[in-house]
Amino acid sequence: MNISEKNCESGSNIPDNKNIDDNFKAFSVKRLDNEKLFYNVIKKYGGHVSSDNFSNTVNFHKNPIAHIKFAPFEKSGFVSQCFSTRLGGTSSGMYESMNLTFNDVGQYKADARENVLENFRRMSSVINIPVERMVYSKQTHTTNVLAVSDSHAGMGLVRGRNFDNIDGFVSNTPGLCLVTSFADCIPVVMTDERHRCIASVHAGWRGTAGNIAANAILAMRKSFGSSPKDVTAFIGPGICADCYEVGEDVAEQFKRVYNEEEYRSILLPEITEKSRTNASESVKFLLNLSMANYFNLLRSGVLPENIYVSDICTCCNSRILFSHRASRGKRGILCNFISINCE
Repeated sequence: MNISEKNCESGSNIPDNKNIDDNFKAFSVKRLDNEKLFYNVIKKYGGHVSSDNFSNTVNFHKNPIAHIKFAPFEKSGFVSQCFSTRLGGTSSGMYESMNLTFNDVGQYKADARENVLENFRRMSSVINIPVERMVYSKQTHTTNVLAVSDSHAGMGLVRGRNFDNIDGFVSNTPGLCLVTSFADCIPVVMTDERHRCIASVHAGWRGTAGNIAANAILAMRKSFGSSPKDVTAFIGPGICADCYEVGEDVAEQFKRVYNEEEYRSILLPEITEKSRTNASESVKFLLNLSMANYFNLLRSGVLPENIYVSDICTCCNSRILFSHRASRGKRGILCNFISINCE
């Protein structure tokens, strides 16, 4: 586990890092064998991809607050990026402790607003951008992407939004931090250093089947002149196929939009003892959302060597990451933060 010693200034009440360090040591991170899961992709694209695209692609850090960095962006001089864990915050109960949603979660009452704001302030110390310079999405499982700029700074956090039903952002504004939220759904985060723009989208099964990643790439091209071949994309931490059982209704949505080769990689029938012995038992499938988003990016023209895939599952690691499935809906929210560095 890679532990950064970076220290950032912050006005927030940062907790003792010893507690965070102890938590990291207590919770062994389970990593996916992406080289096996993506074997056919690796075989098909040969020398264009390597183990670096699929293995050890996320790094855990403890300072100044527990967080994750995505490998292709970690040493970038172009962007600053981090992804929250559930450690190091002020929230309690089902929201313990780094909860980043102000909203009710299903039937459960929302976390105290002051706790959530303090949690955002603590995360701001990681990315060195004040909360007033962040813009927070309003996600409703759409494929809608919005181009944002300075006029959107603070929206969703310290002032109201002038938008709704937005599951992704694109921007070319330095120092504006794009914030998108997750608790099993897939983050797809993109940068184009040549055209100096970024994107961050939330891809649940609806957003994936509807190809929100392609919408973001199109928005980057229309707004900023971006080209897919210049895009570096990261498919972030979300639920893995082994943890994500879906019914025939969801499987059918994917069958409609992917070819047979892709579909067979994305969905596997879940064979159980009950299904073997009972012909009337409904068929269940294991859905690989990361694989589906990989194909979406390839279809959009992103080069295979520029696509990276997280090797951690939120559901498998629910003691340090919020997971809707693992908690049966009693959970907080994780966020991805990304901004273009000021020159």
